[in-house]
Amino acid sequence: MPFPNRFNGFLAGVYASVMLVTPVFAQADTSAQFQARYTELRAAVEAHDTAAIGKIFAPDYQMTDIRGDNHTGAEVLERMQKMAGRSADPSRKVETTVLAAMVSGDTATVEQQLVGGGKRAGDDGAEHTMELVVKSTDTWVKRGDGWVLSKSVQTGMTVKRDGEVFFQEGK
Repeated sequence: MPFPNRFNGFLAGVYASVMLVTPVFAQADTSAQFQARYTELRAAVEAHDTAAIGKIFAPDYQMTDIRGDNHTGAEVLERMQKMAGRSADPSRKVETTVLAAMVSGDTATVEQQLVGGGKRAGDDGAEHTMELVVKSTDTWVKRGDGWVLSKSVQTGMTVKRDGEVFFQEGK
């Protein structure tokens, strides 16, 4: 009976490997799902499409900034529209990256990072490369078949000029 014992050992090893790898794939799928939602949000903001943004933000969306001040969804939307409404700048970039995502029932916690930047004239009259990095912990809730953004809490902010940090708070 040595074959069945080796075979059973082999099956146990395969099962253990699958059990260890499955959470990694589940994490990747979850992160990809929320990455797609952030991409939709960015596209809606750039297009000034308030109806599309309204389908991503929960009606009671709240954002807590790095100073601890709370803002409603309408206030955040107004600020996003002002930023997106600036004149076209080929050096301007904005990218959101999901760092981690965990789903528990109808609620998901997502750690994300937004990096934005471009070139701007400074008080000295010279052109400077600016970069803004904002990290937040976001709460998404499942409504029907989809996820809507319910809450964002900024956990870190870094502002750089020409690669040098001149403001940093949080992590």
